[in-house]
Amino acid sequence: MKNKFIRSVFGLLLLAFLPYQSRAIDAGVSYLVYATPEKPYLEINIEIAAASVTYKRVDSIHLQAGVDALILVKQGDKVINFEKYRLSSPLVASPVALLDVKRLFIPAGEYQLEISFQDINDPENAREIKAPLNVDLGKGIYLSDILLLRSYRPDDSDSPFTKNGYFMEPLAFNYYDRTSTMLAFYAEIYHAGKTVPEDTYLVRYFIEEELGNGVVQLISAGNQRKKTSAIDALLVPMNISKLKSGNYLLSVELRNSANELLTVRKLQFQRSNPFLEVAETELTEELVAKQFVTELDEPNLKYSLRAISAQMAGDDSEILKNILRGGDLKAMRYFLFRYFVQKDPNNPEQAYLAYMEVAGAVDQQFNSGFRRGFETDRGRAFMRYGKPDDMIHVEDDPSAPPYEIWVYYNFPKTQQKNVKFLFYNPSLAGEDFILLHSNARGEINNPRWERDLYKRNAGEQYQGDNVQDATSMQRNLGRNARTFFEDF
Repeated sequence: MKNKFIRSVFGLLLLAFLPYQSRAIDAGVSYLVYATPEKPYLEINIEIAAASVTYKRVDSIHLQAGVDALILVKQGDKVINFEKYRLSSPLVASPVALLDVKRLFIPAGEYQLEISFQDINDPENAREIKAPLNVDLGKGIYLSDILLLRSYRPDDSDSPFTKNGYFMEPLAFNYYDRTSTMLAFYAEIYHAGKTVPEDTYLVRYFIEEELGNGVVQLISAGNQRKKTSAIDALLVPMNISKLKSGNYLLSVELRNSANELLTVRKLQFQRSNPFLEVAETELTEELVAKQFVTELDEPNLKYSLRAISAQMAGDDSEILKNILRGGDLKAMRYFLFRYFVQKDPNNPEQAYLAYMEVAGAVDQQFNSGFRRGFETDRGRAFMRYGKPDDMIHVEDDPSAPPYEIWVYYNFPKTQQKNVKFLFYNPSLAGEDFILLHSNARGEINNPRWERDLYKRNAGEQYQGDNVQDATSMQRNLGRNARTFFEDF
């Protein structure tokens, strides 16, 4: 038998709190028809926007909201199946969206789906949705409609959001905001084992940008080969971090071994990624004022700007120095936000928090007593290049001050292998190690590094006859820096 699945998405974005504007619940609803081996069932995924319902305080800390929901599956005036229940939010400190999923068994046929919501704290705040529903059972290979997901994870619990060993949070509005970096979708495939002669078939999926007037442009694609079976599940993640704001089409195809199209499903979705290709002229004072940097006071702003100084070069380095010398908080916030929005346009605040967590640890580890830890040479190298793959610390070389050698086996910054840094502490003051030499392109490269390291007790122990031009030292007991640097 053949299964036909009809799915629709509803979403109405309302400015619920504008004065003199009537309220209506902002509900995202997606419905799909799946099948067990015996019969089909309707799955309804619901998301109620937090700002569109009334949250009331239940104690000194917690808020709660709720809606009365009624789901009807009708043929004419006859109700074939229904659900009537109250969807309540958890006890929360601040409003959150209400999420739910319901599953109803229904036989093959044509129906009318009616769904209504009413705010329990504001009876006039309501929403009603109606749509046709067609369930047609057949024998051919069939691909269910596509369910977009906000996230998924392995889970064996009895949560209603768990299916086939995964907890799947639906994206009922089909809208990915700027914090989203992954699009995930779920679908089911039926009757492939009975209708496809080959042992395998191809699943192809791709994202196209809608350019208008029916014109689309391919953005990304993927595929996987499946073994034929009675029922199979498809759970696919796709990277959308570089997807700019706009309207898109997700397509999923099933093809046989001859690359002939067996069936296809398509789904529209929207993407908001305002900072992906934002020009500096578009980073207005008004826009920056709405971002996380507004919450930072002057000490935190200066600390944060000093923490990113290791990443600056050229004109940006000079601009940052001038900003730190001045007291213009707007300029500080603009520079800081611009840096992190370039690093992660999807979530600059998260990029900032992750960076500052590392900066705080580096500050403690390499603090010299004279400078912040991330402003020392070792701290700067750590912030710029990350943790070294290997390191040796030497304090017992009788002819040299304490020194360290850091090794990076793979160095993506310059595409080099086996990159090394040598830091030393000629003043013996605290932990203020100075970069003496490195073979990394763009860093200090000092051919006389060994001579400088051992200059206190060099005497006539330079390598070669020309003392003035000598760059290395004769081997001696305990004098191992060159051996370490070349062989370590």
